[in-house]
Order: sequence, then C-alpha cells, then structure tokens
Amino acid sequence: MSDDVRRPKRRDGARNRERLLAAARQAFAEHGPDVAFEEIARAAEVSRTTLYRNFATREELAATVFEDNVARIERHAAELGERRDGIVRLFDFVLAMQRDNRSLAHVLSGADIEWLTGLSARTVAAFRSHLERGREAGLVHPDVDVQDMMLAFPMAAGAMADNDVVHREQLNDRVHAMLQRALFTDRARPD
Repeated sequence: MSDDVRRPKRRDGARNRERLLAAARQAFAEHGPDVAFEEIARAAEVSRTTLYRNFATREELAATVFEDNVARIERHAAELGERRDGIVRLFDFVLAMQRDNRSLAHVLSGADIEWLTGLSARTVAAFRSHLERGREAGLVHPDVDVQDMMLAFPMAAGAMADNDVVHREQLNDRVHAMLQRALFTDRARPD
C-alpha cells in the first residue's frame, strides 16, 4: 500500500483524536468526572470503537487531556514572550483552564505520581521566566515564588469544586480575585 493511500487514515485518526480530546474536555466540565464514555464519543461524533481505539479507560483519556493542557500552557507561555505582564496573563490563562477542567483532578486521583511530577515540572518551567520579569516590573509581591504560584492552583481547585452551579461563576470570580491579591501587587490589576 502506498503512502498516499495510508496518509488520509492517519489524518482522520489525528482529527478524531483531537475531536475526542475537545469533547472530553467539555464533557468533563459539563457533566463531571463520571460522564459516560458513550457521551464523549457522541459529542465527538465518532463511534465508541474509535473512542476505545484511542483511549482504553476514562483515566487514560483524562490523563491525555491533562497532558494536552500542559502543552497548551507551554505554548501560551511562549506566545507571551517578553511581555512585562506575562506572569499575570499566564496565571489567568491557567486558572481559566483549571476552572473549565474542574473534573479532571477527580478522574486522575490515582494517576502515576512520577508522570504528574513531570507535568508539574513542565508547568513550573513555563512560569519561571515570566515570574522573574513580573517581579522586576513590580507586578508580583516580592516574597512570591514559583511554588506559591503552583500552590494557588490546587487551592483554587478545592474552592471551585463546589457543586453549587447557580453560584459557581460568583465563586470562580471571588477565588480569582483573592488569588490575584495574594500573588500580585496593585500594579498588576487593570484600572
């Protein structure tokens, strides 16, 4: 079989995988960690067979979404380049991503610690240079370090885990404002 005949299948496979990741991200956010696998396949407009061919378990799918999120953090950090306010924008980006993916932590509670540690190290690396620039610009409190930034995310996850859908947005805004005050100076806040 020639490469030309095989190439469309690879493209279809990659496209299906991306659709599954997007559908899983949305399904976990809307329906929680126990969303039916079939619901994810339906939202991605693929068969259950295609879903299981790509991801054998809910944990594997959630882990792939989580790893994809870390890659998105890295890309966003790179896109911010040398921006003076890059740390604030990166922090807000990750907090919004976390808010939109609130159920992933529940699904990944039994994940391999070494794998999670590796992803955490990648996230820290994405923040490090932006934190230094933000500190030099007077946007970050002088005693805040990268570990404080990383600690803010599980704190936010715990606070945002409230299942009160009616007040969820207010809670998200409140948590965001509190963390902004704890980490960033008044100079970092928009006028």
